[in-house]
Amino acid sequence: MDKAKFNLIEEYDKLKHNLPNFNKLNDEFEVSRNQNDYEKEFLLRDIRRKMNDKVIFFCRIIEGLLFPTHANIISMYETKYFDENTKKVILDLYRQLMIFERESLKLDINSESEKEAKYINDVYNKWIEYKKEMKNMIELMQDAWKKQEKIIPDNYFG
Repeated sequence: MDKAKFNLIEEYDKLKHNLPNFNKLNDEFEVSRNQNDYEKEFLLRDIRRKMNDKVIFFCRIIEGLLFPTHANIISMYETKYFDENTKKVILDLYRQLMIFERESLKLDINSESEKEAKYINDVYNKWIEYKKEMKNMIELMQDAWKKQEKIIPDNYFG
C-alpha cells in the first residue's frame, strides 16, 4: 500500500488531545526523524512508538548499571563508583521508565487515541523531570573513566 504524503507538523497540530508543543517534543524525542514511515491514520501511535524507543534505550543503559554482569565489563567498572543512594535513585528512575515501556506494550495490543495521547503527554512531562537524574547518572559514568584504575581484571583472557 502506498503511503500518502502529509505534513507531520500540520497533522500533529490538528489532533485534539492537549499534546505537547511539537517542536519541544521533537527536540526531546526526534519524532520527525523518519517521518516518511508515519501514517496519518496512526500518527499518535507512531509518535508514541518513537518516544518509547528512547525510553527503551535508557532502560537498557540503566539495566547494565543496576545488573552488571561479568560479560559487560564496562558496566561493572562504572558501577563501582555509585554509592547506595545513587543506586536507589537510578533504580527508581528505571522503575518509572519501565512503567512507561510496559504501558507502550499495552498500547501496541490495544491502541486508542485517547490513551496514545495520554502516553505522549505523560512521558513528555516526566522526561523533562528525568533529564536531570539521567544527566547526573551519565556524568558519574563518565567520571569513572577519568580515574586511573585497572579496568581489565587479571582473569580476563579475551
